[in-house]
Amino acid sequence: MIMAAIKLSENTKKALIIFFLIFIILFVLIGYISLAIEGVVKRQGSKADEMLSNVVKAEIFDKESKLIKFGIRKNARVFYLESRIPFIILLISWGAYLIFCLFSGKWGYNPLNKVDGFGTLLFEFSPWPKESFFGLKLISGWPSVISKPHFEVSALFSYFFVPVNLVGIVWFLLYVQAYIARSFRIRKIARSVFRKKLITDEPASLTDNK
Repeated sequence: MIMAAIKLSENTKKALIIFFLIFIILFVLIGYISLAIEGVVKRQGSKADEMLSNVVKAEIFDKESKLIKFGIRKNARVFYLESRIPFIILLISWGAYLIFCLFSGKWGYNPLNKVDGFGTLLFEFSPWPKESFFGLKLISGWPSVISKPHFEVSALFSYFFVPVNLVGIVWFLLYVQAYIARSFRIRKIARSVFRKKLITDEPASLTDNK
């Protein structure tokens, strides 16, 4: 009984250590991602300021909605110019995927599979070992390695396809985030400009009524 209790206590400690390690790693990752997003928002906010600076100084638009419409149209043009390269990369890679399926006969081919896909370059682990602790199944150790990274000639296409797609998707999503950040900033600039106009015009309108 004592030996069983000691063993159970050791398994519980392992489970707690693994849980806290995962929690700390996730916390750090979320922190870095938040900082990266904040940096992008600031940079794109400054870019939106530059996009509207000339028209705001010239006071071309007399309505907030018109300024926003102009800013969004200009923002869409910038997004189109910026996102062309990653979009073309994704288009070419998926075109290559269709050609590969056509000539290999592997329709529905999963480029991430562990037999003839990119998964052959990754570790494959067994299920997490678990122990019962007061009716709860807790992780009690690290999983064992089933398969180590190895090269397969049949998976050669996936070794190019997966990294290229990953680069293209991340690159494209960064421009999408930049577009969204600029859109918010454009609306904020328009509101602030016309609120200032409203405040400065109020005294004149009151004196005119008198």
